[in-house]
Amino acid sequence: MEDFLKKMEEKVQHFEKLVQKDKEELKKIDEELAALKEELSKLEEEILKVSKEIKEHEHRTHEILNKLKRIQQATLKAQTQREIETLERDRAMLMRELHQHDEAIKELKEKYEELTNKEMKLLDEEMKLEEKKAKLIHEKEMHLKRLEHLMAQLQKRIDQFRHNYTA
Repeated sequence: MEDFLKKMEEKVQHFEKLVQKDKEELKKIDEELAALKEELSKLEEEILKVSKEIKEHEHRTHEILNKLKRIQQATLKAQTQREIETLERDRAMLMRELHQHDEAIKELKEKYEELTNKEMKLLDEEMKLEEKKAKLIHEKEMHLKRLEHLMAQLQKRIDQFRHNYTA
């Protein structure tokens, strides 16, 4: 009986250590997930900001194109050289501004692409951590069931011993 109790105690301690180890690993994964979700949140805010900036520049580009169209029509209807020169100056200024907006849009789209790629990598990493967490939870549950089973065996053996000893 003593040998049996000693072996059972070793098994119980072994599974208690495994459960404790599982808890520690789960805590570590939860901390990693929290940090990752925080980073994802900041990244999503940045993506929304860049997207908004792109839309603003695109909107301004459309306004400039409409103004350029009106200037072109006004140039055709202009009757004096002075009117033509003024319209050409306005046209040149709008073309420079249009070029600046086009460059800004190009840069913002590159930044947007980089941010979305980074977001995808982080989402993949998050998914892997979630899978690892699910696996650990399963292992912890299995260790707990095994521990319960060992405790039940021990209790059964103790009850048998009491019954045989008292009878």
